[in-house]
Amino acid sequence: MKPVVTLVLLANDAHARLFENHGVGKGLTEVDVMAKAVLPDGEIHYSDRPARSASADGTGRHGVEPRTSEHDQMLSAFADNVVAEVGARWNAQGYDRFVMAASPRMLGALRERMPRAIADNLAFDLDKDYLKSTPQELVAQLADHIAF
Repeated sequence: MKPVVTLVLLANDAHARLFENHGVGKGLTEVDVMAKAVLPDGEIHYSDRPARSASADGTGRHGVEPRTSEHDQMLSAFADNVVAEVGARWNAQGYDRFVMAASPRMLGALRERMPRAIADNLAFDLDKDYLKSTPQELVAQLADHIAF
């Protein structure tokens, strides 16, 4: 019988790690590490001044407060980069299921961007930052949810 192969993503606002598992009792093997500090040039587009809006009547124009901060823009760009890498690995390696654990803000950003093919195979996700865990610690931390 073919073992179930699992792709595991750990992420926070600045770093991400990918692991894979090739069946129960096999543990986790780290396959990639990503950091927002190494995003490709030109991937983040900042506005240099606030937007402007015209009033309903007349010719008055008003400044509009930005809705996203620089941190939010960096988080979005990094989440796009992480999802692209997960998608590329998912398509190339033929995984059976997907698991992710991320800090709460990053988890929300990843959920919004995750392609349907991967989201449909999501076994579970956790709003926990396990990024500093070793593979052995991670197996123990996720033992209540999944067996590696």
